[in-house]
Amino acid sequence: MLEEKNTQTNYWGTYVFSKTPDRNNLILQSPHSSDDFNTGKQAIYAFNRLNNIALFLNGTQRCNNSTASTCAGTTTVCSGVLEALKVFDMAHNTNNMFQKTTEVLFNSIANSLFVQLQGFSKKSSDPYVIMTNGTDITPTTDDYVTMIKNELFTIDNSLTFKLGHIDTDWDRLRGFTNTQGRFINGSATPCNTSASETFGRFIHIEQEKSKLRQDASGWEKMNAALDNVFAKTLAVDEFSKKVILKTTNSFTNSISFSAKNITKVELFNVLGKSVYSKNTTDENIQINTKKMSSGIYFLKVHIGNATYTKK
Repeated sequence: MLEEKNTQTNYWGTYVFSKTPDRNNLILQSPHSSDDFNTGKQAIYAFNRLNNIALFLNGTQRCNNSTASTCAGTTTVCSGVLEALKVFDMAHNTNNMFQKTTEVLFNSIANSLFVQLQGFSKKSSDPYVIMTNGTDITPTTDDYVTMIKNELFTIDNSLTFKLGHIDTDWDRLRGFTNTQGRFINGSATPCNTSASETFGRFIHIEQEKSKLRQDASGWEKMNAALDNVFAKTLAVDEFSKKVILKTTNSFTNSISFSAKNITKVELFNVLGKSVYSKNTTDENIQINTKKMSSGIYFLKVHIGNATYTKK
């Protein structure tokens, strides 16, 4: 666990990592735990039960410093009038540990997924939950926003929703200026430039208080939804018992391996774009890679209700 504890000037927050995660590509983030009631407790509750790889918590209230962030976006939270976001707003400033650690994990963990839990004060015209992938674009691969919405509705059918890539006329609390989301979605300058595409790997969840944030009964709804959507990933030693790789880590013409109970095989490039995907029950797999460019790739194998990713 990393935490700034002595004389505090940066308010970096707290970053917790599981040494033996069940979900080794899932990161939970609470960038406004001091402001959005109970989102920090909700994130901790889920982290303890999902045993995902990492949890990020902000270190101070977002209005604790009056200096304006240079990044895009406005808010009425701090003063009641529309103004620039502040430098201590972890979701709207690229020069902080929250952003930099997001970038490191995105680049180093294959097919990493980032779920941000946030909260809002509900107007009469608002739904209970507003969810986006940081854009108004539908992902070409897994649409985790819609998956989580469906799971939440199954758990509590009194919930109402707006989804940024489906309800494209909705313009409130969409997270489009979120700097972590912009980076994850491929913006070269996430401070001030919106993403023009999405990999679906950033999930921004705004929640009204009474249904999901008020107490542990609401936290369990979110935990159960995330548990159902994000399958456990196999540990390396467990995977080695089930999968036999017949290729070296540095491959040229093909990747081949065998395993039982395979349901799907995928290959991603370093940007998270799928370059190969096949639903299969075959026990012997061979992927032709002759036409692929040199670079780093990530192999993702679905076995039963678990997945394994190899760099």
